[in-house]
Amino acid sequence: MTGNPGLDKILLGINGLVVLAATALTIYSHTIISPKPTNEDQEFTGMVQDSMRELQKPQIQFPEMVINLYSREARLRFLNLKMTVETFEQSQNPIVETAKPLIQDALIDIASNMRPQELNSVTGRILLEARIKKKANAKLPEPAIKKIYFSKFIVQ
Repeated sequence: MTGNPGLDKILLGINGLVVLAATALTIYSHTIISPKPTNEDQEFTGMVQDSMRELQKPQIQFPEMVINLYSREARLRFLNLKMTVETFEQSQNPIVETAKPLIQDALIDIASNMRPQELNSVTGRILLEARIKKKANAKLPEPAIKKIYFSKFIVQ
């Protein structure tokens, strides 16, 4: 080690104390400190109830729409879709119900400026949803649209 027997014994002693302290700390953390026991049945029941509440939120149905798409080809392209809107709070449903024409107008404006190739991809659909939410929430008195679900989405 260093060549000095006295210094070597001191270094070995310090090393031994550090190892002993680390071992004691590990044993202490695994045996003495224990997490509070959880009631798994109660946690599971709470999760199920939260999920059921989330699923039972009434959603706002929009009528089926056919939107002409921007296309450079001679052939006319269109989007046939049916969508459902979910709000953040149930109390916001009347706001969205009264603003249905504004939301449909935003949908037509956004979708008609997108290319059919864009809408055929998953990224394009996500982009369409994000743009509709952004534009519709800007037109509403308060942001109310949480998610948009497309139950029918056909690009022809």
